[in-house]
Amino acid sequence: MPITTPTAVAALLADHGTRRALDTGDVLFREADASTRVYACISGRIRLVVAAAGGRELVIAVCGPGDVFGDVTALDHAGRSATAVAMEPSAVWELSGDAYLDAIVTEPALALAALRSLARQLRRANARICAGETEPVATRTARMLHELAEPGSVAGEPTWVVSITQTELADWLGTTRESTARALAMLRAAGIITTGRSRLLVHDRDALAVLARPT
Repeated sequence: MPITTPTAVAALLADHGTRRALDTGDVLFREADASTRVYACISGRIRLVVAAAGGRELVIAVCGPGDVFGDVTALDHAGRSATAVAMEPSAVWELSGDAYLDAIVTEPALALAALRSLARQLRRANARICAGETEPVATRTARMLHELAEPGSVAGEPTWVVSITQTELADWLGTTRESTARALAMLRAAGIITTGRSRLLVHDRDALAVLARPT
């Protein structure tokens, strides 16, 4: 089966795992845990975070539909490198590490899906590292909102929605909440976004794309 959609990934994993529904804030595993279960996101978003200095959390990845995560521990048994938390109501396929390894050996299509998922996450991580070293917070904020924005509507007006708090956004950008708040204030003053409780409304996604370009 070609791995071109999240549905294709889910269909392959359905034969090997169990579907699990998650509420916002549910934890699948914690950093340093010895568990080896592997997950594939069906719907929603899962953030992977690590403990940082001063009690802060650093978001190292956000997994969406079609992304496989937790597989590194299944391969090396070295303990979880991050904590996995549902950012919103989500659903995942959950399977044991042994079942996952058996599946990728016997089903090349699943192995390819896992490799593509890992490649996407590595590309995102590399881009974040480079951006964090060279780009201002405002540019990185615009890019992140552009990437996370999902179609929605408010009072019948087409718009885009980003379900994230300012603290989560700051953690994801690897900066302070104050710096993130200043960047959001600039976007809000320009009429590009409005902020609400645990979400942002994007009124001009094209403008975000322009602001997200490297300077």
